[in-house]
Amino acid sequence: MIRTKAFLYIFLIWTLTGILGKLGFLAVCSDLLAEAPLAERLLVPWHGLRLDIAIAGYLTLIPGLLLIVSMWWKGKMLRWIWKGYFLVASFLVALALIANIGLYGYWGFPLDNTSLLYIRTSPADALASMTTGQLILFPILILTVTAGFYWLTQAWPRRSQDCGGRSWKELALLILLEVLLILPIRGGIGTGTNHTGSVYFSSHIRLNHAAVNPVFSFMEAVLHQQDIGSKYRFMSDEEAARLFEGMTHTALRTDSVQKTGRMNVVLIGLESFSDTLMHTPGVTPELLKLTQESLCFRRFYANSIRTDRALVAFHSGLPAQPTMSIMDMPRKSASLPSIARTLDQQGYSTVFYYGGDINYSNMRSYFMGTGFQQVVCDQDFPINLLTSKWGVADGYVFDRVLADIKGDQSGKPFFRSVMTLSSHEPFDVPNYQKIKDSEVLNAFSYTDSCLGKFIRELKALPCWKNTIVAIVPDHLGAYPESFDNYQLRRFLIPFLILGGPIESPRQYDIIGSQIDIPATLLGMMDIDHSDFLYSKDLLDPASPHFAYFTFMDAMGMVTDDSYIIYDNTADQRQKAGGQNVGLLEKQAKAYLQKLYDDIDKR
Repeated sequence: MIRTKAFLYIFLIWTLTGILGKLGFLAVCSDLLAEAPLAERLLVPWHGLRLDIAIAGYLTLIPGLLLIVSMWWKGKMLRWIWKGYFLVASFLVALALIANIGLYGYWGFPLDNTSLLYIRTSPADALASMTTGQLILFPILILTVTAGFYWLTQAWPRRSQDCGGRSWKELALLILLEVLLILPIRGGIGTGTNHTGSVYFSSHIRLNHAAVNPVFSFMEAVLHQQDIGSKYRFMSDEEAARLFEGMTHTALRTDSVQKTGRMNVVLIGLESFSDTLMHTPGVTPELLKLTQESLCFRRFYANSIRTDRALVAFHSGLPAQPTMSIMDMPRKSASLPSIARTLDQQGYSTVFYYGGDINYSNMRSYFMGTGFQQVVCDQDFPINLLTSKWGVADGYVFDRVLADIKGDQSGKPFFRSVMTLSSHEPFDVPNYQKIKDSEVLNAFSYTDSCLGKFIRELKALPCWKNTIVAIVPDHLGAYPESFDNYQLRRFLIPFLILGGPIESPRQYDIIGSQIDIPATLLGMMDIDHSDFLYSKDLLDPASPHFAYFTFMDAMGMVTDDSYIIYDNTADQRQKAGGQNVGLLEKQAKAYLQKLYDDIDKR
């Protein structure tokens, strides 16, 4: 079984290289990490282990195949292939680890494809930023670490190719181990796969960066690379800027309409709910009841058809992108404003709750990188509560939120954000059977009942008089099935703001979308929201009121008198109506062009 032992040895060596890289990072960058508690710094290697194991899985694939082949084929050629692979792999890993440590102090983020951009476009400038000592020291360190890694991989595993005869038992075991590498590479069998943000664990962003395996972050950046700055060039920069300027308004309003002062905030995202679903008889009685005691915005739109885009829209006020998700770009997503970051600066405690896998769609890196001090997910619940494919049912999650609010002894105002999941396929909900002829509608009804129960219990707490609750779906999903993306009602969703401070419930016909949530909530509390460029206070008459949304390489815009849905691939309108369709098309194009300009610069 020497080949099997060699396989496991190689996997272990590559895992240890990632751990050693973190220890080196912690030592060299200790001054940058000084503000973080020592106890958290010591946890960096443990939390980063997930991506170290993933890279070990990638780097063991080829040696595993060579060990299998060596049962039939021996000789100099195989040995040269073995040596060549490990020499190249050792050099690339050493280069990534050393470059990550050396560049972090300048860049402030883990190694990604930015280095390739500088080397390709201005290699002289890239070298000019290094001191003479660094120009000498870095190559020596890289070659030394390369030699060390190479020696470890050649110490005895290479001899395993020349040993013994053919063992069918060992062949079967090696094939099984090779196939099982998909588990560490993928990140397990859960719904979420490995992302750079999978290892984020701290409210200190630099500790999260320290936990990242630089080989992984570099690979992820290269694979997700898009030439963002060259996309969606509809007009000159000057014309786009002129049109875009008329679509923004970040000033804090001075009137007192629905002003609440500094309040606790609970933001609830409802998976797959919509205006159409809300008005389907018998499905959402609790939500319908809440519309009568809230500020209810009836002409409100989702920004996309995906949850990841929606979460960024209503936390950061960033419009959804038609061909990518900024959540997949941790360095860019961490630069976004967010309600959590703004309230954290105001002395709030901030927690995000999700009953599923927080690594799904790279959510962990986004929430930990934008001001949430804590993220509660499926791993924070007893295993017997993980009753759904997606994780913990909504009722248990709402119970946890309520318990945390009751037990909060910090004296700080709080911001709690919750994303539900039970109304997502496969629609398996615990001990609930109200709508017997449709498991889909029954799941929606279950979440609605959980929402109603949560609000009733929250009202009974002393903090209710100082708490506002915002409720918004992420996008229409699952019901009704007949809606396609080119129907305007596909994006129509409810938006409710209720709570003890809301003394005058009212139905509003102001047009808005999820990106307007940050400015509206912060505006109600008299907190500056000028960082949220795209977000507009729905209660401010001076704001331009419109809704903008995107889906697969298409976009839409709605105003009081016109609407348009434009397909960028076909380069033509798919649906349109109203008095100013021509102007609206130009505004929608300018908006998308400026959005991609903004993201490209982050």
